[in-house]
Amino acid sequence: MREHLLASSFRLGVPGGNVAAALVLVALLVVVVAGWREHQQIDALPRRLLLNLLRMLSAGCAALLIVQPQWLGQNVEQVQGRVALLLDASRSMTVHLGDSTRLATGVGLMQRAFDGAAQKPLVYSFGDEITQVTRAALSDNKLALSDETRIEHALRALVAAQGEDLGAIVLVSDGADRSPSFAAPALKSLGVRVHSVAIGDEAELSDVSIKNVSADQVAFLRQPAQVQVTVRAPASHAAPIRVTLRKGTDVLGEVAAELGPDGTATATLPFTPTQLGRAVYSVSVPTDPDDAVPANNERSFLLRVTRERLRVLLVCGQPSWDARFLRAFLKGNPAIDLITFFILRTQSDNSMAPPEELSLIPFPTQELFEQHLQSFDLVIFQDFEFGPYQMAVYLPRIHDYVVSGGSFAMLGGEHSFGAGGYVGTPIAEILPVRLAGGGRNLDEGEFVPRVVDQATHHPVIELVPRPEDNRAAWQSVAPLLGTNLVLGLQQDAQALLVHPTLNSDSGEPMPVLAVGSAGRGRTLAFTSDASYRFSITTAGRLGDASVYERFWDRALRWLVRDPLLDPAQLTSDRERYGPGAKLRASLWLRDPHYRPLGPGLFRVALLDDHGKALQEVPVEIDAEGRGEVSLTVPSAAAAYKLVVHPEAGGAELAQEVFVVESGGDELADPRARPALLREIAEATGGSFYASPAEMPSLDRLECARTRVLSVAVHAPFGTGWFFALFVAVFGAEWWMRRRFGLR
Repeated sequence: MREHLLASSFRLGVPGGNVAAALVLVALLVVVVAGWREHQQIDALPRRLLLNLLRMLSAGCAALLIVQPQWLGQNVEQVQGRVALLLDASRSMTVHLGDSTRLATGVGLMQRAFDGAAQKPLVYSFGDEITQVTRAALSDNKLALSDETRIEHALRALVAAQGEDLGAIVLVSDGADRSPSFAAPALKSLGVRVHSVAIGDEAELSDVSIKNVSADQVAFLRQPAQVQVTVRAPASHAAPIRVTLRKGTDVLGEVAAELGPDGTATATLPFTPTQLGRAVYSVSVPTDPDDAVPANNERSFLLRVTRERLRVLLVCGQPSWDARFLRAFLKGNPAIDLITFFILRTQSDNSMAPPEELSLIPFPTQELFEQHLQSFDLVIFQDFEFGPYQMAVYLPRIHDYVVSGGSFAMLGGEHSFGAGGYVGTPIAEILPVRLAGGGRNLDEGEFVPRVVDQATHHPVIELVPRPEDNRAAWQSVAPLLGTNLVLGLQQDAQALLVHPTLNSDSGEPMPVLAVGSAGRGRTLAFTSDASYRFSITTAGRLGDASVYERFWDRALRWLVRDPLLDPAQLTSDRERYGPGAKLRASLWLRDPHYRPLGPGLFRVALLDDHGKALQEVPVEIDAEGRGEVSLTVPSAAAAYKLVVHPEAGGAELAQEVFVVESGGDELADPRARPALLREIAEATGGSFYASPAEMPSLDRLECARTRVLSVAVHAPFGTGWFFALFVAVFGAEWWMRRRFGLR
């Protein structure tokens, strides 16, 4: 049924509204009073009365002209629409309410309202998303619980889904929405009445909870770290609260938190990570027998443990521009702990003084390559010849260091690769290129390296995201001067930059920049000793010296296995979930050469902390290697892992760790907020019911939806005629004042 009505309202047209209007009226009142006092100089009473009357008329006209009162006439249409029942199914609704729970109470109300209505309403549940449910599924043990309460999002989604057919919404909730950006008055724009029913009152719960856990996402190996835990307790709880930090079953620390006047306390617990990688920690507080919500007495957090600084060993065979630029780049990075050795002379150099008088420091080969090699994340040989320093015995150690997970890079020069005598050594086995023996094996010509077509997305050379722009960026850099000659690539290695004219022994373009792996380690070969030209010379040509830093930054990060540069990535939408919550994960799968693995079918498995598979779901990957997957997390609080592997089986491609916790943000402060529900009803023109017993049948609720069809604005004091009247009155006052002898 549709009904057309006329409605009117009043407003002020002055900028600033009521405040500005009040200031104008005060100022004009001062003018009137000042005029009345000035008019006392005139002896004749009729003249004084005439001037006072004219002053008040001119002030009144000025007030109306400035304030601009306006009347709005609205043509309003009221449409009788359907009623929708919207039930809060977030985890805060699991809090006990007498012998039942908030959710069971809400479900009972919804069932009675549905069964007693002549016109059956729409039924929805919500948490962080909205879901339509049937009458048969309207049960507290069949509704999917959500980790968050998002009332505004649910209301707007429901109005958008039902459109003009919707007349009113009955919101059944505890009001425990603590979104910082939620403001109930903003819901007036919905154009639909929201009748709210409060489940639970504002009474203080007998509940000790962990309100918040604050810890850095990254901590450093064997370096002190800390976690801040905010706890909350009712006013009746006067004793300090013991907060315990654990890793697994091991207790790492305890502290007693003294509650403040607001019933909260913050405890800081120090700890020291002892293992690299992702680690799960938990904090807990004791649970009293009468605790209303035991689930919020323990929370977990994830921590990625890494080294505080990358340790890089740079060994340079001789001073050069290339060595100077690379050392400056590494030394200028605060995240790198650099150890550099420059070889200024060899044992074959002819000198007139004993070696101990010419050495700044002896080359500590035994100390570096026997005692401390495993402490480095990356070893770089730059134009370094090992032979004159009796290092042949240490080359197998470098080989084993890389195979066991270390990183190694060799840069070009007169004493690198085949020219440095590395043919047939253990170093040659781990390099991504095959070395050429005999002679200098150098080419001193100038050239611009070319990007390999299949490698445009490799992070080491990805200066810009788009492949065509990336090729253009490399073509614009300054040419390199000279390169070491190599025979080609090792098996499973990948060329990223190649020489534009020189070929390997297979006829393919000769690699200039190649990457590969040896065991669990990574290696890189750059056959030129002129990468510095990416900086100073390119800057002279293009005004951009950042190519050098971008290239070496990404090369180092790739070598030390920065997770952000992994070819296969699996990322969950959150780190922590409630029991039975929905998890959404995105996948980007590429092979070790960063070529997309799609399109195709893969499988994502959910494993417990013992590695047992709990569920497995298929996921379709597109041509770019991207895909998404959704699954339901387990109900038991623990740490879990997602892994992805090919449909036909094979090695694990990527993994992600997450935590299921019984408490979480939703239950950190589980108090009901009926005041918020009252604000929502008032803002939308609905009714508020403080308990389910107060709500009438749906047939008695107002479900007319109001829509404004047109608006007419009447501003009689903004016309030219009224301005002319103001000028006439003001002019009359001025003329009479002059006639009676006033200025």
